[in-house]
Amino acid sequence: MQASTFTRALSRFAFAATIALAASVASAQAWPSKPITIVSPYPAGGITDLLSRIVGEELSKALGQPVVVENRTGAGGAIALATVAKAAPDGYTLVMGGSAPSAIVPALNRNITYGPKDFEAIGYVAGLPIVLVAHSSIPAANLNEFLAYVRANSGKLNCGHHGIGTGTHLACVQFAQMTGTKITDIAYKGAPQVNADLLANRVQLYFATLPTQLQYVRAGQMKAYGVASPERAPSAPEIPTLEEQGLKGLNLDSWNALYAPAGTPKPIVQRLNTELVKILNIAEVKKRIEGTGSIVRPGTAEQLHKLTADEFVHYRKLAADANIRME
Repeated sequence: MQASTFTRALSRFAFAATIALAASVASAQAWPSKPITIVSPYPAGGITDLLSRIVGEELSKALGQPVVVENRTGAGGAIALATVAKAAPDGYTLVMGGSAPSAIVPALNRNITYGPKDFEAIGYVAGLPIVLVAHSSIPAANLNEFLAYVRANSGKLNCGHHGIGTGTHLACVQFAQMTGTKITDIAYKGAPQVNADLLANRVQLYFATLPTQLQYVRAGQMKAYGVASPERAPSAPEIPTLEEQGLKGLNLDSWNALYAPAGTPKPIVQRLNTELVKILNIAEVKKRIEGTGSIVRPGTAEQLHKLTADEFVHYRKLAADANIRME
């Protein structure tokens, strides 16, 4: 190709790119001009659904457009995430993702068609603290005594969880790895079934969401040895974190966060993050979210992107090391 021909081709390419960029910016500036949908991966009435509705209600006020919550359940949240990953990247379809559907499920299940790269991170919404609880008969007054008890009883203890590949299952696996012990993990349908066997001493330990366990802990029916979160939970400040007691690296928040399909214009992502941070700093909104037992943690889109990618890599390695696979 002659230099003049090459120059003309390059000029046409640059001109087309400029026009495309201008159109994208203009579209972002006109956004939103119609209703927005937040897809919730779990059924109505759960914490993820509740957070979706709280955020949606406030976003509607801030953006001047209706925000509709659509519950699209199944496959551990993967159906909702896979659907949104294929949606038009125009800022009108969002998803309330989180630790399980955004990081754990795609990390463990090679049949899942999406991953962190298929989404634009908007912002962290809230984390639901996980607490390590045990049967009340265990003769350990604090975490260090409990760890000594676990090591002395390697191969004799059962850890309850909600099914292969769930966060509660991986917590059992990771705890056994960190303590260098053999712990039998037993799958149940959910918290009520695990708690029934924990109270009956058929299961000795359980990593559970804090709100479901507080009634048992405060009644003396279970012992709480620490919260697997970076900081103590506002709903139970008397329970120390595992980290502050010396067990580092077991941060297991079940978190929720807002995402858009990959390719959503940056100005829209930035606007959504700005509004989300404002929403999470409203005193009444924070009170409503903390009423679920969750911890509000406003942050940047970049922080959420890093969290999602890091957890995806962490759980993929953990699953490979423990030979765990979901189908």
